[in-house]
Amino acid sequence: MSGFEIAGAVLGSIPLIISALEHYADGVATIKSMKKYEGVFDDLHVSLITSLSIYRNSCEELLGPLALPDSQLYELLEKIDGSAWEDVGLSERLRERLGSNYLPFRTSVKQLNKRVVLFGQKLRLKQNFKPQWIDQNNIVDVRAREDFFKNPLTRVRGGFSADKYKLLLSEIDTNISRISILTAGAIALEPLRFERKRKANSKYWNSLRTQAEALYNSFFTRWSPQCACQHLHQANLRLDLRKERGIEQWSTFRFLFSFEVSARPTALPWHWRAVEIEPEGDEYHHPTAPRASKTPTFVLPPAPQRHTLWQKCALTAPKIDDLCKALKGHAQGMCCLGILSDAATKHHIHSITLPIPSRTAGKTVSLEEVLHGQSRNGFQIKENRCRIALTLATAVLQLHGTPWLSETWTMKDIYVVENSNNALLSDQPYVSKSFKPTPDSTPPHRKRLCFVKNSIIFALGVALLEISYGKPTSAFETTEDWDDDGKRTVWTEFSVAGRLADALRDRELANYFDAVHRCIHCNFDSSSYSLTDDHFRERFYQGVVVPLQKDYEYTTRQ
Repeated sequence: MSGFEIAGAVLGSIPLIISALEHYADGVATIKSMKKYEGVFDDLHVSLITSLSIYRNSCEELLGPLALPDSQLYELLEKIDGSAWEDVGLSERLRERLGSNYLPFRTSVKQLNKRVVLFGQKLRLKQNFKPQWIDQNNIVDVRAREDFFKNPLTRVRGGFSADKYKLLLSEIDTNISRISILTAGAIALEPLRFERKRKANSKYWNSLRTQAEALYNSFFTRWSPQCACQHLHQANLRLDLRKERGIEQWSTFRFLFSFEVSARPTALPWHWRAVEIEPEGDEYHHPTAPRASKTPTFVLPPAPQRHTLWQKCALTAPKIDDLCKALKGHAQGMCCLGILSDAATKHHIHSITLPIPSRTAGKTVSLEEVLHGQSRNGFQIKENRCRIALTLATAVLQLHGTPWLSETWTMKDIYVVENSNNALLSDQPYVSKSFKPTPDSTPPHRKRLCFVKNSIIFALGVALLEISYGKPTSAFETTEDWDDDGKRTVWTEFSVAGRLADALRDRELANYFDAVHRCIHCNFDSSSYSLTDDHFRERFYQGVVVPLQKDYEYTTRQ
């Protein structure tokens, strides 16, 4: 059993022992020669009741802030078998509350359980902690009770083991005191731990954004001028699921490199290339404090081992002067391409194996095409819908304010790979950028009005609506959304999105509804609405990313 399952077992065992001591006191009172031991069991009874109250208080303090339903609290605190404590989700939340106190808490609970079991054995209780003269219907067998207490061995144990009972009960009290202190200490430090975690998490996401922007600038510097290969390069950044800062993960970015298809195609120097890029000097490779809780089970391989391998090859990795030439020299496979050096940072590049489109029939498909039914595969599987929703939300966190994702992005800007068998790899979305010679003027982005407090978050809300309804929001426009001439207005998109968001309550889980509603109406209880603001970025993370993450974990749990 885990620490919390044992905690539940102890919580259920102690009341049974208390009840058994009451039966002992009653039994001793019926035997004249045993009356002198009546006070022994009364003292044990009172002491154990006090210990139970302290232990139960600790459990309630630990459970209180979790906002559990009354029915679940009853199962946890009142049910004797303690099975309600086996819930995996509950264990993770309790472990997070205890923080670094979890391991000593678990050790103390295990010791407490052993001593409670030993106490029951010394009282010669049955395995279910009931006296031997109590049947399965809790009825007292008077004859069996008399035989038990008249037994000379019982008298000897009752008289000469009294001090041993008290010593064992004192050890139980000590364990419970430790558990109480550990619980109270963890609860007192919880606000400080949360604030440290919030700051580290905010810094982590901001670091990802900075690194993603640096990578774009690195590619732009090399490929925006005409490349020696005389073709226009295209970088497809894979939107991987990322979790908050933790020991299991460090910052890497995965790309599919290709060329922009021209109207008159010519022979290309190479076809699709898959790489993984790690910015050197990433401070998140070696977190200073391991996390106490285990959060989301996403798909990255174990980081410590992989990072060790990357460190070794980085010592001998060649400098990349011509990225196009380096990509040409390496086909699909795991190998080190070298170090891409810029003024601000260095990027360690590995060639890797990723699913890529076929050279002939394969292609990339935008999510807008999927919504319009131009691909045979859609979002019919709930797992894929939740995964893409969470991926888009984390993409906004790490790509806002960078060239990879515009403020008014749409589903047209997100791509998935379709292979030669028309199989849509919906769990691997990308954003794509072509590196053309610098144009004379940058085409203006579509602007939203001031009543949209944050355009990139509103765009996420619209995307989440389209994922849920399976259609573009424009398909739900009515005459009420147009002007008197039957034309769209500046309010049309916001009006439709608001109406669909309100109706989402009846078709989606509460977490999904809350996340979408916050994105559309920008309800974050904040005076700032910029993702560059640490406080607002944390509000967005807690109000949008976390709820979507919970839905994803719920739909993918085994």
